[in-house]
Amino acid sequence: MFDLEEVFIDSDKVNQAIKMEVPLVMTTYTLPRKVEQYIEQVIGTFLDYAEQSRLKDIIIYCIQELAVNAKKANTKRVYFIEQGLDLNDIDDYKRGMRSFKDETLNNINYYLDLQRQHGLYIRLVLQLKDNIVTLEVRNNVTISEVEYERIRKQLLTARKYDDMKDAILQAMDEPEEGKVQMVDDSEGAGLGLVMLVIMLKKLGLGTNAFDILKDGNETIARIVIPKDMKKAG
Repeated sequence: MFDLEEVFIDSDKVNQAIKMEVPLVMTTYTLPRKVEQYIEQVIGTFLDYAEQSRLKDIIIYCIQELAVNAKKANTKRVYFIEQGLDLNDIDDYKRGMRSFKDETLNNINYYLDLQRQHGLYIRLVLQLKDNIVTLEVRNNVTISEVEYERIRKQLLTARKYDDMKDAILQAMDEPEEGKVQMVDDSEGAGLGLVMLVIMLKKLGLGTNAFDILKDGNETIARIVIPKDMKKAG
């Protein structure tokens, strides 16, 4: 495991992990731009080796989206702790989300430092094994059941459609009196995930190429790419 804010992995180690089919694990607590750039390079190396370089731009975009979602989830956790609010309590959740974005954006360095203090990480795990490329973005914040069910609903909706517009329209919540309200994108549940699924489908990946899982205290966003996948179309 490597902390990307302290150690940069050289290409030999990346290639060795690929050839030995062992996971390459990269951990960051604040996801600065230099770390995002390095992650892009590592993903590119993996996809080149797997002869799927044509997927590079889209997969990098997807991983960046998932990493930012994980970072937001960690920020939310420390913000709620600071405010003395319970993420799993509906009233507390609504109260906290009213001020979450404005307060954290205006003082982001403070909350990023808190994430490190609490040991909340964003972890990228890459592995090429049995001709399958697996890319995971993990963070050690367990989402609530309500949020998890909402994510599952968004994924099920996205998997039904090939057209972005139709999927997004169906991925909206329908509150009382027929008013349309965009879904809450907390913990990565929102239109970003819908777009991600549609983009992967357009690349020729199956509907199960992307999933969100819970494992202990971790939330896992996983993309799976067959090494021998043929070019779509």
